[in-house]
Formats: sequence, structure tokens, C-alpha cells
Amino acid sequence: ELIVRQLRSTTALRLPEDENEEQGEGEDVAYFVGESDRLSFITAAPQAPENSGLAVVDLWVEDGQLMLSESPYFLLASEGKIGAEFEKLTFAATLLYDVESISFEYQQSDLERETWVDSWDASDEDALPVAVRIEVKPSIDGGPSWYHEVPLFVATLNEVTGEDHFSEPES
Repeated sequence: ELIVRQLRSTTALRLPEDENEEQGEGEDVAYFVGESDRLSFITAAPQAPENSGLAVVDLWVEDGQLMLSESPYFLLASEGKIGAEFEKLTFAATLLYDVESISFEYQQSDLERETWVDSWDASDEDALPVAVRIEVKPSIDGGPSWYHEVPLFVATLNEVTGEDHFSEPES
């Protein structure tokens, strides 16, 4: 349920394209990167005690373990990413043991309910996926097996208002 809660709290934020630039300088790129076996996104539901607010979450399988890593968003969105402070505030944990694989798929649109893709990069798509499908396969009999489709409850002001950009509404 941790993964579901964090995905449902996905935020449509951007990170600077150059990790050494501060937010607001250079070109910003949307941050939600998913492959078939790894996922990285920004959540408003971090788990680490030090990570209040927003965090960047990474999920992957390594050496038969489902791993989670969290980094405070403010460090990734600022010059502070470089250095010992970043390592000190990054939280990593094993979520499950005896895992053969994890697979992610990403739904493109509400209107195309049967259209799922193996990878998603919000900087290319200029949007978040509508949902994420997750399947965990065990490496041993009786090991952890899990399947879930998680809708992302994210809308931008433009989607709600129908405006094409973030300017003042025309009167």
C-alpha cells in the first residue's frame, strides 16, 4: 500500500534540466520517468521522517529485493544536490525480499483505456500518465506476488480551467 499511496500523491512538478542550476533558471523539465523495470517520480507523501513536504521516489529491484529510495525534492530542485547533505538526507529501504522482478506500465489517456506503454518520460510526453500498472513477481514459491493499477489524481490548472497557458483569464 505504500507504493499506491505515494503514486496517488504524485505531483506535476518540474526540475531544472541542468542539475546544477536553481529552479527558475534554464529550461525546466517535467519529472516522472518510468521504464518497464524502474520508476522515479515526485510525491507529496514521503515516508522518511526527515522528508516532510515533497520527495523524489525511486523504485527498482536489486539482488532479489524491491528497493525504495527517497530524496527531498528541495535538494534536487536546488544547487544543494551536490555534496554530503544530499547523501545524508536520501532514505533507502528494502520493501520486499525474494522478488524476481517488478514491471511497470503506463496508461496514456482516459479515452484510451486499453493503451498501456512500457516507458514514460513526462519531459517527452509533457504530461503524467493517467495510471500506472505494477506487477511484482516472486523468485520463490509462495514469495511476494502483487498486481495493482494505480490511477494518478493529478490535474493542472490548465486542465481544470481549459486555458492554454498560465496567464490571467481573458474577460
